[in-house]
Amino acid sequence: MVGKDKIDDCLSTRGGRLFIESFDTVEIVKQFGSPVFVVSEDQLRRNIRRFQKSFEAGWTDGPVKVMPAAKASWNAALQHIIAGEGCGCDVYSAGELAVALAAGFDPQYISVNGVPKDRDHIFHSIKEGARVTIDGMEEFDVIEQAAGQLNTIAKVRLRMKPAISGFTKYSDFVPTGPLSTDLAALAYKGGLSREAVIYIAKQIQKSKRVELVGFHQHHGRHDPSVRYWEEQMKSYAGEIGVVCEALGGFQPKEIDIGGGFACPRDPFASEVKYSEPYEYLVLYGLSRLLSFFPALRYKVLSRIIDKAILFIPNQKMAPSIEEYGSACTKTLKRELTQRGINTKGLMLQVEPGRSLHGNTGIHLTTVKSIKKMKEPITWNIAAVDTTEFWFTGGRYEHHVYDYIFANKTNAPLNDKMDVVGRSCYGDRLFPAIRVPGDLAPGDIMAILDVGAYQEVSMSNFNAMPRPATLLVGGDKISVIRSAETQEDVFRRDVIPHHLKLTDRASIKQAV
Repeated sequence: MVGKDKIDDCLSTRGGRLFIESFDTVEIVKQFGSPVFVVSEDQLRRNIRRFQKSFEAGWTDGPVKVMPAAKASWNAALQHIIAGEGCGCDVYSAGELAVALAAGFDPQYISVNGVPKDRDHIFHSIKEGARVTIDGMEEFDVIEQAAGQLNTIAKVRLRMKPAISGFTKYSDFVPTGPLSTDLAALAYKGGLSREAVIYIAKQIQKSKRVELVGFHQHHGRHDPSVRYWEEQMKSYAGEIGVVCEALGGFQPKEIDIGGGFACPRDPFASEVKYSEPYEYLVLYGLSRLLSFFPALRYKVLSRIIDKAILFIPNQKMAPSIEEYGSACTKTLKRELTQRGINTKGLMLQVEPGRSLHGNTGIHLTTVKSIKKMKEPITWNIAAVDTTEFWFTGGRYEHHVYDYIFANKTNAPLNDKMDVVGRSCYGDRLFPAIRVPGDLAPGDIMAILDVGAYQEVSMSNFNAMPRPATLLVGGDKISVIRSAETQEDVFRRDVIPHHLKLTDRASIKQAV
């Protein structure tokens, strides 16, 4: 098509406007309002099939099951799509289990993770035939009781916590200071020590109601590199080998390698720059020194800020799904074989929640106000109608996303501004980024790669109703989560009867 410039599989620009699949994002805002989340059904399906194909190519000894984490985007419509593609599902809470069952996932491919799990959640999981991944010493007794009362065999896995001793680079999960990946992973609450795994496994071997079918691990997104995953697979295979030997040559039927693969543009922790505190310390020292020269202070600082402070979202693309698949399968098969584990017929499970959903979603928000300050320093601000409280997952992980101005995709980015949200916090969504020189109220900003963890982590700070989520696919656009109303925000609030009394004397008497 003439005038069509491809950004990635689901995003393109045409005539100065951003399109998601075949839909003009400017027209989407006109029809559905702003702000709004938009998800590509086709991109989600493409990602699923790439993961399945890539891991199957390297794991030919047994079946491969892609098991995306519901927590990344537990919207019911999206879970129906994933189930329809033949995937399994990784769930954490009772609510996520309910979504997975309603979506039609085969229960034997629902992995019930989490610590702690309450008794009712465990009973319900076993009743439905889901796999419970044991992640606490106290869980075995509850599982055995449930299996007995339900007259069934509970099939379980044990969640391991292998030390990634071959990868000691600082972890992206620890923004407060460089902590090596192996230590950060070991400090995380998920996973059992080797001693606990062996102890519980021996208890299971004695049980007539519980069957150990395999192992699970999940270290998460500490680093985007392929080598991080190679070292994970080495450590995981080593841990499996030690445990299986301690269990008298036990052979697992399935192993889950977890997830944490990066999506292509990978916004993870891109706000974090470990040299930044020292740079600001120098700036602070200069600011203090210049306080003795008040006539020059703001002029000098303004010049430094204008030249030195500029944020550019991560421009380095993450490894591809195919690269992750090749590295994981090749390393894991080699290492397991060396440790006496028979991979023939062994099911490999992979949980690509973040990387599966990340680049399927965008967020469209409208510029509402422009503030420009020239004295005593130069500082420009564009306020939009969204907020950081609708990107809570990303704020926890210090993301700064890539972006594009949906109605001005051809405009040169020759100005610099903070882009801030609408809450009463500083709400600095984008710190000192390049924007079009003619940016004005009414322009539409598209925030990219927000398909994982963001829409599902929104809050109602400042009593703000949360926006809608749309699904685009083929020639159809559908609302898959309605925008909240003000009444929705206050729906759970209950005013006690005595507070409804309007007469002060009556209130005092009631108290």
